[in-house]
Amino acid sequence: MTDAEFINLVDKNRIIAFLRADSANTALRAAEAAIIGGIKIIEVSLETPGEFRVIAELGRRFGDRACIGAGAVIHEEQIDRAVKSGAEFISLPFTNNQLIDACRRRRVFPLIGALTPTEIFNAWLAGASLITVFPVSQVGGAQYIAALTSRMNGIRLLASGNVAPEDVADYFSAGAFAISVGKRLFTKGDLQNQNYVAIAERARGYRLQAGVSL
Repeated sequence: MTDAEFINLVDKNRIIAFLRADSANTALRAAEAAIIGGIKIIEVSLETPGEFRVIAELGRRFGDRACIGAGAVIHEEQIDRAVKSGAEFISLPFTNNQLIDACRRRRVFPLIGALTPTEIFNAWLAGASLITVFPVSQVGGAQYIAALTSRMNGIRLLASGNVAPEDVADYFSAGAFAISVGKRLFTKGDLQNQNYVAIAERARGYRLQAGVSL
């Protein structure tokens, strides 16, 4: 998938789901629930047991309905294994030129993390087409995104970190290109109780708040 294709996919769907679970089976079922709810971009945290098997299995089962990537990537070896497992994008929690180059060599999209204006601008200079602002809720939420976009016109920002359903419209009004949702979508209670119906309904709610149709 080219950068342009991935950016177009995010632009159309507006939500990336960040999934971390205590087991591979839970991760698979939770991801399926999110996809049923209409979220089409799933980022599987490499802190999930059996993470590469989860990525491969999700790609096999839902590759025609969803884009599957690897999240919380911090080593080049992880990039290699994730790509071999079928990951279509790699999410880095920080900006690192070596890891960005590693993604480029493997022709996989690097989703780069940054927080401060300097970090964000440096990530943009490094060739980031989309930058994850994390943890956004800790530094002002939608107001912080608005402050950034008012001075950094044209830089695409993915708001990530405790984004609540009721705040989705505010983030987009502030200029966010897209949002990332994690524990607010895949709640600890629902994962523990295997309440995948609730996850699907919550995913549907996020999608509707973002104004995304199926």
